[in-house]
Amino acid sequence: MPSGNILTATDVLNLLVSGIDRITLENELTASAWISTPARGGSKSGIGITWTSPNNQSSVRIMTKPDGSSYARVYNGSGGGAPEEQPLNALGQPGIRAQTHFILLP
Repeated sequence: MPSGNILTATDVLNLLVSGIDRITLENELTASAWISTPARGGSKSGIGITWTSPNNQSSVRIMTKPDGSSYARVYNGSGGGAPEEQPLNALGQPGIRAQTHFILLP
């Protein structure tokens, strides 16, 4: 059962680092009152959803690739990677692409 306790980017990062699948992560975000909107995707990144925190301080973009695998990126703003926002690494700091793509469990 979802906890409903995901309030900050750090909470999401802790789940991602410990290992979580897409469905469980989305259930946790829903139970925690995060708002979902469709995310733009490309031929490689696939389709996705941007989840915005209830206080609009952070966001998570979850992408599902055409092969069915999924990854998440956490941002320091509410736009899921909008201009001026930075993706966060496991320590909650801005990082490079390899540090900020979290592969979700199957």
